[in-house]
Amino acid sequence: MKSAVLAKHFPAGEGKSYKVGRMTMTFKTTACEDWDAYTICDNIVPPESGAGYHRHPTYDETFIICEGHFDFRLDDKLLKLGPGDVVFVPRGTPHGFVSTGPEEGRQILISSPGGIFDALVAEATALDTGSPSRPAAADAKAIATKYGVEFLPD
Repeated sequence: MKSAVLAKHFPAGEGKSYKVGRMTMTFKTTACEDWDAYTICDNIVPPESGAGYHRHPTYDETFIICEGHFDFRLDDKLLKLGPGDVVFVPRGTPHGFVSTGPEEGRQILISSPGGIFDALVAEATALDTGSPSRPAAADAKAIATKYGVEFLPD
């Protein structure tokens, strides 16, 4: 039986990259016609940047911290994360994070099912997506809403 999905190696730096705020997101896998199990994204997060408090009902996320340190808000808990920490965020759960530096942070983000998060990023990347301390522009919020993302007050 032949699989529609082929094995692939992604060397460091390879993939489709986007700037979202100050973060650089490089997508290693994305959904395709024959496969939509998950999306994998390598995130480089400069100090004092990240994702504001939000939730989304259509996909789960898993964050694997590879480098740096993060304050990660998961529902009503504040987690202090460093290399080797992993956080699973079920769909609908409020969350957000900020790189606390002083070094750049790096995380692998897995979203499931695939195709939703990568489409959101591809569409919103040219807009002002805000930061953990500053709200996104109205047009970026409209695109996020289209993909089921709801920004929450801190």
